[in-house]
Amino acid sequence: MEHPSICGGRRADPWKNRELFVNRFPGGKPLLLPAGFGTLRRKFRPKRSLLSMSWYYAENNERRGPVEDAAFQSLVSAGSIKPDTLVWREGFATWMPYGSVAAAAVPASSSPVDAAGAESSSRIACSQCGRSFPVDETVTYEGRHVCVECKPLFFQKIKEGALVVGQHDYGGFWIRFGAKFIDNILLRIVATLIGVAVGLAFPHSHAAAALAGLSILGILAAYSIFFTGKYGATPGKMACKLQVIRADGSPMTFGRAAARFFSEMLSGLILGIGYIMAGFDEEKRALHDRICDTRVVRKPGR
Repeated sequence: MEHPSICGGRRADPWKNRELFVNRFPGGKPLLLPAGFGTLRRKFRPKRSLLSMSWYYAENNERRGPVEDAAFQSLVSAGSIKPDTLVWREGFATWMPYGSVAAAAVPASSSPVDAAGAESSSRIACSQCGRSFPVDETVTYEGRHVCVECKPLFFQKIKEGALVVGQHDYGGFWIRFGAKFIDNILLRIVATLIGVAVGLAFPHSHAAAALAGLSILGILAAYSIFFTGKYGATPGKMACKLQVIRADGSPMTFGRAAARFFSEMLSGLILGIGYIMAGFDEEKRALHDRICDTRVVRKPGR
């Protein structure tokens, strides 16, 4: 009786009518396999180490980065990155103040022993006062590091519901009214000076009023767009410790600041109802905030 693998007295060739699959290894040598064995695939997908995680941060309302952890920690130590500086890295849903994610900025170590050594030797900024302390001299709550001096007040705020961890502290109607009042005083002084100058330059001219009006409108636009686009706040908001940001926490741009300025004109044209909306909205949004997807928040540490 013939062996199943022998046909007509001849041994069957397992490679006959074979399909060859070529897999090229990193060294360049191909591997040939017969049909049935399939292809041999090697996927080289190196896992990204936390030590090489890139950070982005906002400076003068402009995005900076990417920077690696070591360089990022140097910026923190030098004071270039403060607790209220907006930062982002892979894995974050939105831009967040550094003080609220400071724990994530400590590089991970390869072993528990190394991690303990790194933690004891590193320093971290207190999310409340902004001063730098050794990590083992702070307490951590929901990703925030708090020094011993700030701990009682910090937990008292949480107990009273004045501080909601992980959320923005939105600026309400009255604090924004105060900021707008300060801005109006400054702009009224400038408008008066412009009116006097135009009146002296064009006495008894009907075009003088129109020219003065256009000049004042230009000053208003430049004032709002420049300060909001570059610093995220007009001088009035700066005085009240307020800042304008995007809904995702990212800083403002000049384009969005311009859109917000003209949208704010609409809030005023409808008898100020656009401003009053901020007093009844959960996120304290006025009409122009809704149109431009912006938020007015209190700066951390206020």
